[in-house]
Amino acid sequence: MMPTTNPPHFRTAVHAATLSAASLNDRLAEAAHYAVLNRLMPVLRHEVAGAMQPARMLLMVLEKRLQTTDPDLQAIAKNVTSVNKVFKEASTSCLSALGWVAASEDIQMGLRSFVDQSAALLAMELFSNSLTLTNGIEDDSATASLAFLRSVFIAALLAFCDQHVDGGTLEVTLIPAARANAVPEQMQLHVRMLPNDGARPAAMLEAVPKYRMISWADVGALALSGGVPLAQGDGWMTLGLPALD
Repeated sequence: MMPTTNPPHFRTAVHAATLSAASLNDRLAEAAHYAVLNRLMPVLRHEVAGAMQPARMLLMVLEKRLQTTDPDLQAIAKNVTSVNKVFKEASTSCLSALGWVAASEDIQMGLRSFVDQSAALLAMELFSNSLTLTNGIEDDSATASLAFLRSVFIAALLAFCDQHVDGGTLEVTLIPAARANAVPEQMQLHVRMLPNDGARPAAMLEAVPKYRMISWADVGALALSGGVPLAQGDGWMTLGLPALD
């Protein structure tokens, strides 16, 4: 009698059934985190390349000056100083980009600054979906874990980009702890969609995305894995900020 083997999808289903709910959610969160990174990688790659470009140009100038028969040592010294400065700035930019993949340590970051950073990082995503991101957070006195912001919050913004096809304005605000009824001890980030009056261009509606879309299930898995409360409805979302260690 020929031995029988189960198809791969059956073995995967059986394995998933043996996992605890927490373990399964952690795997879903890991998949969601990878999908978010996959969406951001082209922008991060562009940022790294852009940061290194001035250094490459200065090195080319320095090389030409060194190849002359009578090099201007004073000018070369200035070039070396400029190269050192540019490389330090480029290193900072590269480390910041790498932090999205594997942060060396989790730090706190001002919410207003991160929302501004997100608007720049997702500029093409927002534009292609006829969306505008407005920052309603007044200052950087309120902070949150950078790991939380780079996973749950950025995934939520991408979910808004993917789930709303009519365009509009994404408004990010901060709800003070006194008004955060669901989690009284925490402030909450609130994002809501303000739809546009006009329809999106037909060309945008017909475009086929070349990436895996981020769903609210992805955001929920990341939030649960990070231990932060999430409430979401039609055109709005509220995230509790993670408690400080």
